[in-house]
Amino acid sequence: MPFAVDEIHKLGEELHRYVVATDTFKQSPGLHSKGVNKRVVTAPPTQQPDAFVDDVIKTIDDEQIDWVLPMFEEVFYLAANREKIQGDRDVTLFFPQLDALLEVNDKSTFADLCRRLDLPVAETIVCTTPEEFVAATQRWEHWFARATFGRGGLDIITNYGPLAGETAVEDIKPTEQDPWLVQQFLVGTDRCSWSVVHDGEVMLHSCYEHPMRIDDRGGVVFESVDSPESLAAVQKIAKELNWTGQISMDYLVTADGTHYMVECNPRPTAGCTIATAEELDTALFKPDGLVLVPAGRKKMIKAAVLRDALMHPKRARADFAAAKGAKGVYDQRKDHMPLIYSALSLRHVLAYRKALGAERSKEQLVAAQFFDILYDGSPLK
Repeated sequence: MPFAVDEIHKLGEELHRYVVATDTFKQSPGLHSKGVNKRVVTAPPTQQPDAFVDDVIKTIDDEQIDWVLPMFEEVFYLAANREKIQGDRDVTLFFPQLDALLEVNDKSTFADLCRRLDLPVAETIVCTTPEEFVAATQRWEHWFARATFGRGGLDIITNYGPLAGETAVEDIKPTEQDPWLVQQFLVGTDRCSWSVVHDGEVMLHSCYEHPMRIDDRGGVVFESVDSPESLAAVQKIAKELNWTGQISMDYLVTADGTHYMVECNPRPTAGCTIATAEELDTALFKPDGLVLVPAGRKKMIKAAVLRDALMHPKRARADFAAAKGAKGVYDQRKDHMPLIYSALSLRHVLAYRKALGAERSKEQLVAAQFFDILYDGSPLK
């Protein structure tokens, strides 16, 4: 993931900390950063959670690790086994308690949390049957729906905007175990934030927009913006849940400036790429009050920008304009191997196909990035 590559580079290459990087396959770009002192391939947490936890414990012991920093939804498997991992080890597990993670990860309970804290959220209908889903889509002229545990811009459907009509309503089959949310489609600007939090106190915060997206889904150019509303929202949630760890939010900002809460990712996102190494280091290891990332910083996934320009020549001028002034995430100064391995890592798609029997689709590259580090809401204990 780009934010994992970024944090590895900053902590290892720029700050010269001893970094052991792990992933589930050896071609993972972050494993090949100059910031890595040792790379470890673990069992996939989604498919083999017990073996994954054992691999993490062995790595902590073998490498005398004193800080564990999750990057994606492997955090759920770590939090569910916190006591086993901690034991009598002198190691900081920089992630929240499992109950807090579960409350924000489920989009329906997250919406309830936001309403409890008087944070704006679109009117929401939770559907657990296909019949409920069809009825909910008839509530508004324009609507937007998401799977409760969907991630990465996948598992969404709408009847308005650039993604309208990609999926038929009758193809969505919600269940008690896999609910869907239907909301009124709000017109506005997408924003995201990333924060580092200690004991409910936000120590580093960045809010950003996406001047460019890939296939109208995930952003590939990230530009920091001023947003006191996003900071206030994160501060409320972090204090309420006594959060420790990294936390990220998605918002929909309407014309009147209201920041409607969309979802929470209990992990880093691209917002970390626009913080400096020193800001990250201080927030993690030497927190001393709130630091805000200033507006105007810009990063990009260069290969994705070039891909879009080549596949859609009519968009090339707009793509390059959106990326102007942005520095690369995978191709950091004097640290270019992650860029090379971002291409070699495409063989991970084969593992995705083998594991899930998935057919070719436009979402395959996105889904293949994290199919083996996802958490789908199933019982963890």
